[in-house]
Amino acid sequence: MRSFLRKRWFLLLLVIAVGFSVLAPAWVRPCVGWFDPQLGVVLSLFLTAWSLESRSLLAASLRPLPALWAVAISYGALPALCWALGGLLPDPELRLGLMICASVPCTLASAPVWTRLAGGNDAVALFVVLLTTGTSWLVTTAWLTAATGTGVSLDPGDMMRGLVLTLVVPVVLGQAGRIPPRLARTAGRWKVATGVAVRLLVLAIIVKATVGVGERLTGRTTSLPLGYLVLTAGLCLGVHSAALVGGLASSRVLGFDRPSRIAVGFACSQKTLPVGLYLFDRYFKDDYPLAVVPLLFYHVGQFVVDTFVADWLTGRPVAVPDEQAA
Repeated sequence: MRSFLRKRWFLLLLVIAVGFSVLAPAWVRPCVGWFDPQLGVVLSLFLTAWSLESRSLLAASLRPLPALWAVAISYGALPALCWALGGLLPDPELRLGLMICASVPCTLASAPVWTRLAGGNDAVALFVVLLTTGTSWLVTTAWLTAATGTGVSLDPGDMMRGLVLTLVVPVVLGQAGRIPPRLARTAGRWKVATGVAVRLLVLAIIVKATVGVGERLTGRTTSLPLGYLVLTAGLCLGVHSAALVGGLASSRVLGFDRPSRIAVGFACSQKTLPVGLYLFDRYFKDDYPLAVVPLLFYHVGQFVVDTFVADWLTGRPVAVPDEQAA
């Protein structure tokens, strides 16, 4: 039991916190009311980038086809699939949230971590992270501008600037912080503690967003039935699983080696929550408040689904280590 709790503490804490936030938001709000989600995004991205080992990227960059294929699925096939399936959701706010999920970059740390645990090439996954992160200011903006179909007036230039400052700059500064050898060694020594800190920041971001969802659902039980939520959760799990399986299968057809196939599967399907919440909070919160629901379903769902997939790929139970993050 102790071993199970040590390995799964984050998932258990996540499920408990999200459950309380939805069912009793008034109890939880005092605990997170002071927290600034945008600052949490910046800090979590900086700490994650600082703790990521980048030397192995050279080998992955010399064989870029697996990473480029994962980017094509993550930024091409997955958003297109969500755009096509969004019509199944009867509420426009939920459709928008699903589209935001699909348009943001790959998770900064959990994709490489799950890739490594499943026996894959974590350097390829890390390369995908950097490629999607570095181009999100353009690709994410393009998808949300072209495909949301909402009445919100988006300023592409403003969105690009916001993504660069909130996403790219913390990652660049975090990696720059590894250039001095002494700081790089410090990052290595504190990797476990940094991973815990990042997960707690992400948990605070999720809980604050979930509290808002719980308060909105309390007053919208007639206009947003339980069936809508079940359908949204099913679509989020479905499109994530489709991207994961599609990445694994298509990589096999393309002749990639098994470690690279595993990296493509996880990296092309996992999406980062902090960036999605940043976009929601800045551009959509006032007019489309329930768009946050798919963000939460997708992110929590990918933790659960990918843990079981990694178990299956390795043939053994998988421990989620402390460097995992959003």
